[in-house]
Amino acid sequence: MSEVELRRATSADAEELARVYRSAYRENRQLGFPAKAESVTPHTVAEWIRDSRVYVTTVENELVGGVRLEVTDPDRVKLSHLGVHENWKGEGIGSRLLDHAEEVTREWGHTTVWLTTPEDHPYLPELYRRRGYEKTRPYPLEYRDYDEIVMEKQVQ
Repeated sequence: MSEVELRRATSADAEELARVYRSAYRENRQLGFPAKAESVTPHTVAEWIRDSRVYVTTVENELVGGVRLEVTDPDRVKLSHLGVHENWKGEGIGSRLLDHAEEVTREWGHTTVWLTTPEDHPYLPELYRRRGYEKTRPYPLEYRDYDEIVMEKQVQ
């Protein structure tokens, strides 16, 4: 694979990153776990980029993945909207984004990364467990037919 570059997203990335998210989250809908990211608009992604930290990966100048980080309290950073274009899944892009999110969290001086994921998803909870994340509590969703769980990892 060509060299993967990772950088902070800019407003110019919003349209392409929205396309990546729609592709990445299509699989979740097919598995019975629809998410708003599957139909996200460039306008919404531009708001995420403006209001929080969003990082993207590119391969040969093609944007192929992204992740959003938000400081939620003095010690904790929420990781959300981790997505890799369906054509690039299985190439280590998601792992690089997770590594970077954890590194940035440490650099900011925070101790914990947390995320939510569907509890009954066929592979996501296990993927996060293998990376050191632990289930800490349920995360009920009143507007979905499924619930999620909160998973956390200590990075300091």
